[in-house]
Amino acid sequence: MLANAASTQTEPTIWFDFTTSFNWTRPAVGIVRMEQECCRALLNMVPGRMRACIFDQRTLSYYELPLDEVWRILNRVWSDAPTVTPVAAPVAAASGEVGFARRSEQVLRRIARKCVSALPVRQQLAAKAKLMKMRRIAAYAYREWKTPDAIAPALQSNAGVANEPSSYPKANIRKSDTYLTMGLDWDHNKIEFLYRLKKEIGFRINCVAYDIIPVLFPHFYSEGADQFFAHYFSNMAWIADHIFCISECTRKDLRKLLVELGTPVPNMSVVRLGDMLPVIHEQQHSDAVKRVAQEHFILMVSTIEIRKNHQVLYNAYVRLIEQGVTDLPKLVFVGMPGWRVNDFIFTIQQDKRVRDKIIVLNRVTDADLDLLYESCAFTVYPSLYEGWGLPVAESLTHGKFCLTSNAGSIPEIAGDILEYLEPWDVLGWADKIKTYSTDPAALEAKVHAIKSRYKTTSWNETAASILKQL
Repeated sequence: MLANAASTQTEPTIWFDFTTSFNWTRPAVGIVRMEQECCRALLNMVPGRMRACIFDQRTLSYYELPLDEVWRILNRVWSDAPTVTPVAAPVAAASGEVGFARRSEQVLRRIARKCVSALPVRQQLAAKAKLMKMRRIAAYAYREWKTPDAIAPALQSNAGVANEPSSYPKANIRKSDTYLTMGLDWDHNKIEFLYRLKKEIGFRINCVAYDIIPVLFPHFYSEGADQFFAHYFSNMAWIADHIFCISECTRKDLRKLLVELGTPVPNMSVVRLGDMLPVIHEQQHSDAVKRVAQEHFILMVSTIEIRKNHQVLYNAYVRLIEQGVTDLPKLVFVGMPGWRVNDFIFTIQQDKRVRDKIIVLNRVTDADLDLLYESCAFTVYPSLYEGWGLPVAESLTHGKFCLTSNAGSIPEIAGDILEYLEPWDVLGWADKIKTYSTDPAALEAKVHAIKSRYKTTSWNETAASILKQL
């Protein structure tokens, strides 16, 4: 194990959990962007206090990642990006795997029935309810684990291939240290291990909560997601000394959930996310993005999933086309396909009315994304609910008007600078898209308000607000 570099320092060592970025194989987006940019900023602010750790699920251990390895990952340049999202059919599991899973479930069901029947009658109903909840959580976790990655292969970068976590020395986390995690923790199965480790050592744990949308709106996700994430946030509440929420909306939602669950409610504070893209200047623009940038287009940046509501934009475009509007700009979707959207992607690819109007780009680098923001007429964001809405803020930082929904946290970003629509108002979206696409004066008035009133937030500011609590 490694000792802390500065044994005489009075301020605690900050162990930054870099697990998500260590395992990430494409340009950073959303949560990964926050993890990487906050890490970059903290390394520059307090280099003497920073240590990086990664969690290995196989050994249930934390390993110390050398800081030069962290910088190598932070500064990697992606290349050979595929541009058009393929619609991949789900890959069926092998018949042997399916048979084993079904047989295992049948055995567990028989055992559960016997255990429940042995209980007093008055306790059986509650026991059945708890077992059903556990089954849904397990089913959701199993599907997430077994679902194949049906998207394009990982991009190439200048960072090389990562080593196995266990090839690094174990992290020597001490009682006086503070631990900070802000990645995709539910993917790494480390919360329960953290609980045991904290009990053993006694260090301080700081977490980030982005949103509780799977709990609030389970119909946007696979079956069991609500129980899975309720369990995750419950565990977070038991281990965290402090939770950073990315909006007042998220803090309000999370506090209410924890009260309902009967868990502790840790100290919470709101941190505003940075909205500046970390463009690496030697990175070249792809030919596909350069071609799009020469078009007249509007832009939506988001994973393609039900909650982001690309559907309303498709419906609005179809309506405008059927009304005879011929000078519509291209509509460019930038984002990876998420869950339960194959039918939607198939529709926009096969619908002849929009085939030359809607373009889908994915695995777009930061340099390409910067060019798209700079080149678009304006952006759109009809999300059904958000914990923040980073693409809205990024649009404003580039001086581009964003026509957005009024859902969740989005109004916190810029108040009355923006114009808000109800997410499902197809007629409203069609009307406003037409207005700002064909009326330069109306669009220019919105742009002027952004440039004169919107204050950009740097990732250094985000990191500084986090550092105050560590």
